[in-house]
Amino acid sequence: MNSTTPIKNNKGNGSRPPLIATAALGLALLLLAACGGGGGGTNPTGINASNAPVASNSYTVTSDQYGLEKATYLSSSVSNLGIVFRAAIATSLNDPDYKTIARIDLAPGASISTQATYSLGNASGTPFPGSLYFLNGHPSSLLRIVGGTISFTRYGGSSGDRISGSYSAIVEDDNDPAKPTYTVSAGFDFVVGSYGAVLPAPGSLALAAQPVYQTQCASCHSLGSFDTTAAGAPDLALKGGEVPAKYSAGQPGHQGITVSAAEISALQVLCNTH
Repeated sequence: MNSTTPIKNNKGNGSRPPLIATAALGLALLLLAACGGGGGGTNPTGINASNAPVASNSYTVTSDQYGLEKATYLSSSVSNLGIVFRAAIATSLNDPDYKTIARIDLAPGASISTQATYSLGNASGTPFPGSLYFLNGHPSSLLRIVGGTISFTRYGGSSGDRISGSYSAIVEDDNDPAKPTYTVSAGFDFVVGSYGAVLPAPGSLALAAQPVYQTQCASCHSLGSFDTTAAGAPDLALKGGEVPAKYSAGQPGHQGITVSAAEISALQVLCNTH
């Protein structure tokens, strides 16, 4: 055993939730927490509460090799720390269990050109004056952006302005000692200072995968807080990226198990959200 459920405080070994690997990224995440935080239980701030919810905001994942859960709520805030756009799992802006899936942070006063393509991570080119994070519902993450690009077709830095664009990010998974990389691409379109539910509400891939996990995997594995079986069972928590290497749709794979393409994608998400 690819657009949340509670997570346990380990990767299967009793440790605390994974933290950003480098000091610079750790500091960045602390700063981000001041303007709304990244994971569960932290509400975004800096929203113009007088605005009506904007259902036309969108975040569309076009390619996902890693396995992120689908966002159900989009919000954007602006403050002296800059502009923050969140794609999250939530039912409202004040949901106490608000969990960020992905976020785009734009530095205060950032000069963004719609004629430029900006580099992410260590990629060469014009550096992006901001940051991209994948938290996937966790309070913190070892998913590190190491390359890729981001571009904008529309940009304004004030409340009420619309920001649109897309990115293709190369993500290094530091949960795995081998540090595999995955590509995640998405388009975004939102009004600064607005919020609203994704309509129609997408179904949870993690929830859809639970019956498959129970019938095909649970006899030999554990899975974070979702399946705390006997000690010693190989834990699949945060190992969703490995699923496609073990299965081809409709063909016998690991342990002779046959699963569909949709089940492979859903199993990736289930593993990665725990």
